[in-house]
Amino acid sequence: MDLYWSVLTRVGQTAVEASSTFLVGILVAAVMRRMLGSAGTRKLFSGEGLKGLFRAWFIGSLLPVCSFGVIPVAREMKRAGVRNSTILAFILAAPQLNPLSFLYGLTLSEPIMIICFVFATMAIAIVGGEIWKRLFEKNETAIPPEDEAMPPPGIKRLAAVLITAARETVGPSLYYVKVGILFTGLLAGMIPHGALSMTMRHDDLTSPALMTLIGVPMYSGVLPSMMRIGLIIEHGNSTGAAFALFELGVGLNIGLILFLFVQFGFFRILLWLSLVILLSLGIAYGVEYPLYFAKEEASHTHAFDDWTSPFLSGMEATPDMAGAKILEKVEVLEPVAIVVLLFFGLVGLGLIVFDSRKRLEKWFTTSPPPSDQPTSIWNRGVPGPVLGIISLLGLVAFSVVALFIYYPDRDQAFVDIVQTRTEAISAVRSGNKEEAIRRIQHWDLLTRKLQVGVFLRTGRMQAEATEATEALREDLEELRDALLADDLAKAKELLPKVEETYRKFRSHYPPKK
Repeated sequence: MDLYWSVLTRVGQTAVEASSTFLVGILVAAVMRRMLGSAGTRKLFSGEGLKGLFRAWFIGSLLPVCSFGVIPVAREMKRAGVRNSTILAFILAAPQLNPLSFLYGLTLSEPIMIICFVFATMAIAIVGGEIWKRLFEKNETAIPPEDEAMPPPGIKRLAAVLITAARETVGPSLYYVKVGILFTGLLAGMIPHGALSMTMRHDDLTSPALMTLIGVPMYSGVLPSMMRIGLIIEHGNSTGAAFALFELGVGLNIGLILFLFVQFGFFRILLWLSLVILLSLGIAYGVEYPLYFAKEEASHTHAFDDWTSPFLSGMEATPDMAGAKILEKVEVLEPVAIVVLLFFGLVGLGLIVFDSRKRLEKWFTTSPPPSDQPTSIWNRGVPGPVLGIISLLGLVAFSVVALFIYYPDRDQAFVDIVQTRTEAISAVRSGNKEEAIRRIQHWDLLTRKLQVGVFLRTGRMQAEATEATEALREDLEELRDALLADDLAKAKELLPKVEETYRKFRSHYPPKK
């Protein structure tokens, strides 16, 4: 039963973690189909030589999707007749980077590392697309598919986007996502808690390879992975492992790999993917020492605890404990994404049952007869591609707005930090170990969000504030380790030290005058 609850918890956490970026992928695919159309989508990703591959990387880097959210977009690109090499370049580029994750990366102690990672990702995406082009597209001539009818301007066009999104929510993309979620939950739930705490060391040559072995099949969200990279930097772990996580851990999962096999052929993808992984590993080993800035290496790390069982060995897991850990992943954006996905899912299932022949889509694409009546503001003839581009730019703008929501300002951040700190200290003093560990983890997360929120609004981060924040996180980790070791007496002894570090930390974030 402990194994059952471990797997179920990791499955639920993975589903929650992926909800918002998967929803974005569904909406992007629907906009492409009903507003851009096949011709507009091909034009968006067109370009001879490296131009098209670079454009795929650039567009992918702007869209806030993950290695699940990229699947519906790639399906629509393939349906529209975009070249396979361009689609694969997009797939290699889109999951790793978006405005939210990039800004978080810039607040790390060594932002030059993230900047180098971004350029390396661009190189891999372009080289990966070029490899496919030279191996499998050299003598092929792309035949554009017959363009389907587009909805007329107005409410019909907007409704068509929503209906297409609803069908995609319960369509083939969902099968690959379910495979990826179940595999991630199964593998993570079976690995004993803390089994990876002594791995990914800088002095271990196998660290990049181990990260690749674990990261490629498992799903890893964009923001959580960037936070893991932050922990790798703080703890002085392997820079090569950090890059393998950034490129392969975030970029791939078993569901996406299965999608590639089905869409592009098993043996061709196996060869192409092997070359991409070897290229990524080569870069990972190449950056190990040039981009290693740590003065000392920590003896252990909790950066990869989410890839292991959420429950300590010997702990009797319960449904309440599993539910509480799943709810930990529900933050600002996830509730909205989950509700919208459930709504789309219900609508999609209804369409499967009552409109399997897609008569509704045929009605949407039927233009009304000409009329002498004045055109309403909702039915103005704005070209579909124009609306499509505006919609895609709107998603980018949404990412920027989400930055300010997900990373609150100083005052709001400290409201959350003070509450979480009080709950954590109270749990330690009362001996509620499980609750204390959970609150300490959240306290750590809030300090990171505070840093990004300050950087977002001021454009800078004081070195003294960074040092004070890292010192607090180190003390929180020491407190957490004592609780994990069942040493409640030591944990209580550490509280005055944590409180003193917290006061110094807070003094570096004064309120606005």
